[in-house]
Amino acid sequence: MVDARILHTTAALREAILRLAADRPVSAITVADVTRAAGINRATFYSHAVSPGSLLADVLTPELDRIREDDVEARRAASARGAGPDELAAITRRGIDAVVEHVVAHRDIYARGLPDTEDASLHRLLVEHFTVSSAQHIRELDPASRPPLLDDVAAGFVAQGFVGAIEAWLAGPRRSRRSLVETITLSFPAWWH
Repeated sequence: MVDARILHTTAALREAILRLAADRPVSAITVADVTRAAGINRATFYSHAVSPGSLLADVLTPELDRIREDDVEARRAASARGAGPDELAAITRRGIDAVVEHVVAHRDIYARGLPDTEDASLHRLLVEHFTVSSAQHIRELDPASRPPLLDDVAAGFVAQGFVGAIEAWLAGPRRSRRSLVETITLSFPAWWH
């Protein structure tokens, strides 16, 4: 059983870093800012995180992991049913939509954090998420129709494209989520489906 104090501290840190990162880039957030906002001391902070950037990544990662897990489960169920390409494309679109919804829910954080040249933790977080997700997807492509790919290179290519699309969308004029999802979906390489 987890100690109630640990749960309280974890919740306070989560709330503090999300609030602070919505106001300014993570590189402008100090450990003192987080400890003050969370009502904890430095030693307690360092028992939970190594930096404000790593704390933010630790807070956002489980949301992205759940999206990936849901996608993997949907693909397994569809495969067991013998789903066709249209159903698999719909699953891909739902996964993209879920990630975009995550970004929109944390829009201020990503809009400030992705272009932050002093702290790349959010950029690395999204690239890692999309690289792992893309590598899983590539491994499951039909061997009969899949081109000869270097899986890690192809996954990195797709992941960087995802993050670049999100970054450009956040930096530009306000556009709909739907337009972002549609653009990402249409930008996939032909072999993806």
